[in-house]
Amino acid sequence: MRVAMGMMDITDEGLQFARQIGVTDLVTRPECRPEDGHYRLEALERLRERVEAAGLRVAAIHDVHPAWNDKIRTGMPGRDAQIDHYCQSLLNIGRAGIPILGYSFHAVRVWRTSRHTRGRGGVLCTSYDHVLMRDAPLMAPRVIDDETQWANYSYFAERVIPVAEEAGVRMALHPDDPPISPIAGAACIMRSVDAFQRVLDMVPSPANGILFCQGCFTEMLGPAVLDAIRHFGRQGKVFYVHFRNVVGTVPRFREALIDAGDIDMLAAMRVWKEVGFDGPMMPDHHPVVVGDSAYGHRARSFAIGYMKGLMEAAGCLSGA
Repeated sequence: MRVAMGMMDITDEGLQFARQIGVTDLVTRPECRPEDGHYRLEALERLRERVEAAGLRVAAIHDVHPAWNDKIRTGMPGRDAQIDHYCQSLLNIGRAGIPILGYSFHAVRVWRTSRHTRGRGGVLCTSYDHVLMRDAPLMAPRVIDDETQWANYSYFAERVIPVAEEAGVRMALHPDDPPISPIAGAACIMRSVDAFQRVLDMVPSPANGILFCQGCFTEMLGPAVLDAIRHFGRQGKVFYVHFRNVVGTVPRFREALIDAGDIDMLAAMRVWKEVGFDGPMMPDHHPVVVGDSAYGHRARSFAIGYMKGLMEAAGCLSGA
């Protein structure tokens, strides 16, 4: 497997930093504007060429601009035009030689109820407590229940995934975060192993797969996250991994440093080795350590170094 890192704003310094700490792959996105509607081929090609010139590769594009799929995610008028643009993004991603689009289907967004929860040594972590969301105001255009949101997802997937397959792009679906429902009047349907199996069975395709966020699946399952890795890993349906740790499960949990959560991360890495996963793996949701930069250079360096050590211990670290 390959060591990846998220970097949404590409700079020469950022590319150098990635190389210095042993990263080989980036999850990123090209320059874009809300009014564009889709990723433009020339911007994708510039991105890939710049990253490759630094000795790295673009492992995946991180989702589309939120203004490009808000009607898709909530089933509102105008979603057909957004789907047409989404398909154009997929075709352009494929033409640019980028293999994966990571995406989510949150009706609203990722939620946390605090950004100031303390972890080991006073490190600042985000946390979630569902009790605090009981009276949250409606955030979607209307109340969306499970049945409606599954219909919204099916309408999208049945049109888009065949285009992704044609384009040679694999679509990697991220769980809802937190994986509990509803939140602010909107269903969060990507919240269980069964839900993800339903997604895979809905549109059988080599382009239809999972961005296995180990943190989100841990929020769902606790230590049984290892069984979920086996379940999807043996199907070859994990396209890339967010390798992170948390304390607790829904309805109440907090982020943690990679070595300070509930999961034995070496045991998890050995399961990734067991199922033959050979794609990009990246840490994310980095807690804030003392004296860090806005990008989180210290926290990222710690997480990448720890993850690489686990890969070496498990015998699954790939070279550049």
